[in-house]
Amino acid sequence: MEEKLKKYYRDIDILELKALVERKLEKTPPTMEHVRNLILDVKLLLRILLDEDFPLKEDARKDMISALLYFVEPRDSIPDFIPIIGLWDDYKLVRYVKEKHKGEIDRYFESTPFFVANYF
Repeated sequence: MEEKLKKYYRDIDILELKALVERKLEKTPPTMEHVRNLILDVKLLLRILLDEDFPLKEDARKDMISALLYFVEPRDSIPDFIPIIGLWDDYKLVRYVKEKHKGEIDRYFESTPFFVANYF
């Protein structure tokens, strides 16, 4: 997983990344449970990255950006409309980043009002 994170990281404007993620999410039908979870996790990572008031640690920021870039990259030979196959690797990587940086995510929720942090 670490190799994928390093491979997909690049310096990107967060608003540009947001636009890429939103376009990909529009094309991703939440048909399977892991795809629904993937969508929620992607939105969570994006929300944390977009929060200018939250001092996210640099390694967590890079990993979250990498995971989102991996999600939006059209690298699979299997189309995304077959979510059980085409998005499984995305799900595993985003989940890995979420678990790896659980402390930062917990800290985000502790420092952000509940109704705002969960509004997505």
